[in-house]
Amino acid sequence: MLSRLIRQILFVLVNFVVNVLVAVQNVYHRLWVRRCKVLDDEVTKNDVIMIMDNVPKMKKSLKHLVVLVDTNHHSMSDLARLVIWSLITGIPYVSFHDITGDLKQNEEKLFLAIEKKKKGIPGCIKWSNKPDLNGYTYGMNANNVFINIFSYKDGRPQIVECVRQIAKGCINCEKKTNEFTTEEFGKVLTQMYNNIPDPDLVLYTGPHCCTYGLLPWQIRLTEFIQLALEHSVDISSYIGALYKYNKCDQRFGK
Repeated sequence: MLSRLIRQILFVLVNFVVNVLVAVQNVYHRLWVRRCKVLDDEVTKNDVIMIMDNVPKMKKSLKHLVVLVDTNHHSMSDLARLVIWSLITGIPYVSFHDITGDLKQNEEKLFLAIEKKKKGIPGCIKWSNKPDLNGYTYGMNANNVFINIFSYKDGRPQIVECVRQIAKGCINCEKKTNEFTTEEFGKVLTQMYNNIPDPDLVLYTGPHCCTYGLLPWQIRLTEFIQLALEHSVDISSYIGALYKYNKCDQRFGK
């Protein structure tokens, strides 16, 4: 009888201890996740150090980086950090291809998120279509980055509109024969896209690689590299993507 009572008491004590340990573990996990999330949302000193340590080792420099943006998965903070990382890296053009159509409507929110992340980091961020939102850095030699936001309408529909304007004579363009060459038509499109260079690299997240109608005329030589499988955005994946781009050997059809 006594031994049975002792076993019951021990069982209750063990059960109580296990429950306490599980509760402590759950609290610790929630606090750790919250702390990691706060750190991931900020451009940290470690981010800057990683970029400054790795970028000089890369032989190929980017002129135009494009990010396929899905606002169902990517927050304004994610996109802002990509801009700041690119500013530090020295990429002069960063464009966002808006898959869902929500980003263009919230461009000012993106501007505010970028300005918040930029504190303490030298450089100049300019918005191609919104000069009134441009920020400047005075008295310092720093990098500049031009930001563009595109959507499906800026792809094939824009090309069709370009052809329509040429046919109407609304666009002045030089041509040596009765037919346009790819170079001549490319010059006209470049003017319509504010003279930004063709994309060198497109970053995307998720399991599927799709252009979503991204600037079809300009991505003939563009590399598409997966940033993350689960739509996350972090500095290690960003630098890893730049290394992958540097390993690409473009043979131009040879």
